[in-house]
Amino acid sequence: MSFWCIFFAIIGIVVILIIIFGFPRKKKSPRKPNIEGLDNPEVAKAFEKMTNFLPFRLLRKKVISKLKDFNPKGTLVDIGCGSGNLIIQIAESFPDLNLIGIDIASEILEFAKKRALDRSLGKRIEFKIGNVEKLPFSNESIDFIISTFSLHHWVNPLKGFNEIHRVLKRDGTLLIFDFRRDSRRFFYGFLTFITKVVAPKALKEVHEPLGSIQSSYAYNEIFQLISQTSFQIPKVKTFLAWMFISIKK
Repeated sequence: MSFWCIFFAIIGIVVILIIIFGFPRKKKSPRKPNIEGLDNPEVAKAFEKMTNFLPFRLLRKKVISKLKDFNPKGTLVDIGCGSGNLIIQIAESFPDLNLIGIDIASEILEFAKKRALDRSLGKRIEFKIGNVEKLPFSNESIDFIISTFSLHHWVNPLKGFNEIHRVLKRDGTLLIFDFRRDSRRFFYGFLTFITKVVAPKALKEVHEPLGSIQSSYAYNEIFQLISQTSFQIPKVKTFLAWMFISIKK
């Protein structure tokens, strides 16, 4: 590769970083709840297609990397498991875990079950229809709960957190990965472009993926929210447009 190719590649990367980090954070705006609508077959198919795009694959790798810091044991539940991409990667990365995927939408769970069978993981992962506000588990029966890009869709987050607290064992852990509404304006512009131009028609009709970041929580709101639940103070680690929330029971 010539000197000039390397030079312009470096300049291009610098310009991109300036664009991303140079835009100010979005001024605090009211949260706009948004229902994803994955119980609609067309929306489920469109969502399944979108989750295979490179940005989503990279974010799943980030979640797996973070999960390795906790080295979970016993039974892990993925709340809002969607089409099963993440829980299958968890199964492959943590072969000794008992795994259960929960989602409110039966249509999207069919994709998850098929994906697990295709990867010969049908016997290792159990899938259940369930709602974070009423989890199908007994008190203090689950060791670890993870939820990715789901919190912003919870209709009653206080009830959801308290229900998670109920089913977690003592010293159990909750790990949440979600968008943050106080991200930089660059990401609002990027997701607006994706929603209006790139996203399948069915997702455009439910205002996704832009609706997800608009319905997510800002950094300070997480502490305010969880302070009203049975959980103690969470640890929140923020990134460009998303954050990890971890809480020990």
